[in-house]
Amino acid sequence: MRIRRAGDAALIAEFSQTLDPAAAARARALELALLADPPPGLIETMPALRSLLVRFDPLRLSGRALAARLAALAQDLPEAPAPAARRWRIPICYEAPFALDLAEVATRTGLSEEEVIARHLGSDFTVLMVGSYPGHPYLGGLDPALALPRRAPPRTRLPAGSVGIAETMSNIYPQEAPGGWNILGRTPIPLFDAGWESPALLAAGDRVRFVRITAEAFAEIAGRPFRAEEWAA
Repeated sequence: MRIRRAGDAALIAEFSQTLDPAAAARARALELALLADPPPGLIETMPALRSLLVRFDPLRLSGRALAARLAALAQDLPEAPAPAARRWRIPICYEAPFALDLAEVATRTGLSEEEVIARHLGSDFTVLMVGSYPGHPYLGGLDPALALPRRAPPRTRLPAGSVGIAETMSNIYPQEAPGGWNILGRTPIPLFDAGWESPALLAAGDRVRFVRITAEAFAEIAGRPFRAEEWAA
C-alpha cells in the first residue's frame, strides 16, 4: 500500500497502479477497518477502483497520525471482517431503441446478438466503486469475450439508465450524461435520488446480476413507484 497526500485534508491509500479487482476489494476492506473504530476528525471515506480516499479535519486529526493508522490497519486486512454483500437484480431491456450498440458489439466480438446478451446476463458483477456521476456504479466481472475499448469519440448525451460495457467492466448511467461506453440496453429503475436516506442505490462491494425484460415490462416498471426491496436478491 502506498499513501499519498490529496491536499491538506485528505489522504489516498493506493493498492495498485492499474485497474485490479483485488485492489478494489482491499480498498473496501481498509474502509471497513477504519470505520469500525473511526478516529476523531475523520470526515469521509470514498473507495475507488484501486484506492481509498480518506478526508479528515486537520484541526482534529493530523495527516501523519492518520497515515500511521492506515498503515497499521493495512497489515491485517486479510483477517478484516466484511459484511455480507448486498445482492441486486437489475432489470435491463436489450431491445430497440435502448440497445444503441448491441449490433456493433456483436460484430466486433464475433458473437451473435443473443450470445452477447447471454454473456452479459451470465456475468456475476461486483460493484468496484461508485463515482464519476452521483450513483454511477463501475461493475467488475464482465465476461472476457465482451471486452472492448470505449467508443471514440464518446457520445455527448446518453439517457439515464443506459447500461454499457468497456474493457473488463459494465456500468449504468444514473443520469443523462456524456459517455463512451458501448451501450447494450437500458434499465427502468433509478440508481440515485437525493431524497433517499442513502442517495445511491448501489454501493462498493454489492453484487449485481442483470435480468432481461421486454420493452412492455420496461414501460410498466418505469411507470410505477420504485421500491428498492423489489430488486434486492
